[in-house]
Amino acid sequence: MRTKSNKELETILAEKDKYTEEALQAVTWELEDRNILEKPTIVIEDTPKENTVPETPISKENTETNKSPFKELEVPVLYSKNAILGFTIFFSTIFGAVLLMQNLKQMNKPKVRNQVLIFGLVYTLCSTILLNYLPKSIFTTLILNVIGYAVLTEYFWNTHLGKYLVHQNKQIWKILGISMLIVFALIFLLFLTQKLEQ
Repeated sequence: MRTKSNKELETILAEKDKYTEEALQAVTWELEDRNILEKPTIVIEDTPKENTVPETPISKENTETNKSPFKELEVPVLYSKNAILGFTIFFSTIFGAVLLMQNLKQMNKPKVRNQVLIFGLVYTLCSTILLNYLPKSIFTTLILNVIGYAVLTEYFWNTHLGKYLVHQNKQIWKILGISMLIVFALIFLLFLTQKLEQ
């Protein structure tokens, strides 16, 4: 903390929702040691801006330049379990696996990321083959997708990311758009193949 400038430390307090309580406490102590903040007036949680931010305003330029002086202490931005559930049920297990892989990439877990990829591909392939032999119904597909989701979250997420991992929810709109384009492209190719066969 002592290697950081006053502006970098002030940036963290100005964007405190991005950082862990430990990081905020350490910054507060350092600013107190530098006599920038008064000890009796500082409260880490739900503190009004006038108590935590020094009177000198932080310019937008400083904020953009020093986005994450303590990146390792930031709360990670990940796709939630609910997002993985939605993609797994409405698309297929491989789509949920891709979201979880993005989370594992963010958390720097390449080995587990590869395991999730292999599981997603194998499970989706096995499910497709199995559905050819089972009665065709939405319920059967739903059951298989729920099982895939359970493995992704109950095993991979809980084991390698932590069951009670604190994180910010990542927006799903971009990945949702890409997923829908892929599905529409597959449907179009299937329709085109059937037309050519006729």
